[in-house]
Amino acid sequence: MSYVDKLLGIAGMSSTIAHVSMLKRFLSGVTVVIALTAVSSTMAGMILIVALYALYLSLVHHGLDQQTAVLTVTGLAVIATGALAALAVFRWRQLRNMPHLMPSSPVLGHVSKLADAFVAGLLAERRRNR
Repeated sequence: MSYVDKLLGIAGMSSTIAHVSMLKRFLSGVTVVIALTAVSSTMAGMILIVALYALYLSLVHHGLDQQTAVLTVTGLAVIATGALAALAVFRWRQLRNMPHLMPSSPVLGHVSKLADAFVAGLLAERRRNR
């Protein structure tokens, strides 16, 4: 989806007063989802820290010395972090290549070219009038 398509979608959606309020509600909902995601991620991180500390205490309680327990828990945390980072990079690459994988419909291509030509002409007309 080109930049012009996105702009036309936003402009078309916000063309009337009713749609402006709907757009505001949508943006408000997106903001709430982002905030809840940030809070839940922080809580999940805290739970993970407590779980690693509990694992450390359990290893010490069952007879491992402190240095070995620390190395074991640290190694486990590093492996988990590396696996999650590798998964994130893998998913990022999939998302970056996704527009190339989706087949474009001929009608959408023609509409997109028409919209691009219209916006280019509109911008050229504005430049001439200055």
